[in-house]
Formats: sequence, structure tokens, C-alpha cells
Amino acid sequence: MFQVKVMSAKDYGFAVDLTNTMNWNMTVADFRFNQFLEPNGCLTLFSNSVPVGVATCISFGKVGWFGNLIIEQKYQRHGAGRLLLEHAISYLQSKGVETIGIYAYPYLKEFYGKSGFKTDIDLTVMRNDQVHTNIWSSIELETQPDFSVLTSFDNQFFGADRSRLLKSIMQEKNSICYASMVSKKEVNGYILSKTSENIAEVGPLVCRPDKLDVALELLKAMLLRLENRRVLLYLPQNQRGLEEFLLRAGFRKDFSLSRMFLGMPKIQNSIHLAESLERG
Repeated sequence: MFQVKVMSAKDYGFAVDLTNTMNWNMTVADFRFNQFLEPNGCLTLFSNSVPVGVATCISFGKVGWFGNLIIEQKYQRHGAGRLLLEHAISYLQSKGVETIGIYAYPYLKEFYGKSGFKTDIDLTVMRNDQVHTNIWSSIELETQPDFSVLTSFDNQFFGADRSRLLKSIMQEKNSICYASMVSKKEVNGYILSKTSENIAEVGPLVCRPDKLDVALELLKAMLLRLENRRVLLYLPQNQRGLEEFLLRAGFRKDFSLSRMFLGMPKIQNSIHLAESLERG
């Protein structure tokens, strides 16, 4: 008999081992961070008191995100994944969420579609195991922008308030932030990166739709700071200019996912890089 419970600290090791059977590079710190942001949003699935699956979800006001769904192979196709998904949907809706996003593998689109999720756009996970670049950014960038101005700008394009997430990322010792400012109170675009062990994840990258050149300069500046590091980023497939630059800079396409939504999408195409696969 399956039972869903809020993940406890003693489940972290199981969650890491299970998710990394898919090479997701998850760590205990990742689950601890997700649970800090959404205390009841990390879920463990049990079969007769034995952990057999995990998933995470997070709410940003009227927008929520679901991710990290994985079930041990011998328990798949027995309703386990559906139970976790339905539990997360109910939880997020109880928090006032109206739109839930996910990044789905192609083979899981039908699974999510049966719960009402509809495909929005596709996204490519891109990787460079050792970044080298001699292309310098040509615009002046701010490394400590006014936080309230930055989060208001992000809200405009993400469609929900991610201030707690963004603040937590920016407070991390190894995080990097660059912003292109029109003035102290007006933003053209910004980019963040966070580092876990030897891996840097770049994102989000958010930029005004008429400032695609700024998005590229922000990305150049970030990659210069991440020289010799292993870098992952999550690129919507409509960002052709950034894709061409990344391929020239030595990135390779790892795998593709589809962004799907239950409810009306609120995200605009000014999101040039996703923050993460589990939080949008």
C-alpha cells in the first residue's frame, strides 16, 4: 500500500541515491534547500514503510512548480507516480496556486497530459564540462542591484513573486549576480548562478523582450566568471541566438524536455534561461 509523506531529513540520502540513478546531480543540499523554501513540498512515497519514490513542489503565489518525480523501477506503472502528482497538485492548489508548471521528459508528456497538463515550449539542458571563453562583455553591469527592483522586474515576466527563492540564491556564498540597469530603479535584465560542489548552474536569465543583445552580454559576463568550471544551463528552444553562442563556446546539448502547464501559463518568453528544472 502506497503512502505519501512530507520528506524528512532521514530521507535525503534515499532521495539523492534515487534521483542520481537518472544522473540528475542532486545533493542533500538541494533537497534541504527545496524544503527550506517549501517545508511541505518535498515528498517521499512509501510502500509498507519502505521509501520507493520522491517528488518536490514549490509555490510562488499563484504559480507553482513540480519536479524531481522518480519512482523505483519495480514500483513503476502501479499508480505510484500518479499518487505523488495528485498529492502535489492538491497541496499546491490548497496554497492558492492557479498554474502549475513542470519540465517533462518526452516519454512522460502523455502521463502528465492525462492530468490536464498542456505543452508550452521545449527546453534543452546544455552542458560544458570546463568553460573556456575569451569573449568579453561589452556593457556595464551591476553586481549588487536593488533587490526589490530586481524582484519586481522578475515578477513582471515570470508571472509570480520569486523573491524568497532569489534572495536565498543571492545570499549563498558562491552565487553570482549581474544586472543591466537603465537606472537605479529600472532593469534591462539580470542573470544569476549558483554553485554546488564543482557544478555551476546558470539561471535565471531574464531580459526585456526588446533587449536580446543585453541577454547575450549578461551570459558572456557570467561565463567569464565561471572559467574552468563545469556549467549547466536550461535553455528554451526559442532562444536561437543564445543557443548559437553557447555551441560556439563549447557547450553541448545534453537532453530536451517539454515545459507543460496545468492552468493558464503566466511565464513570458523573456525568461531566457530557467532557474532550475525543479523550480522553473
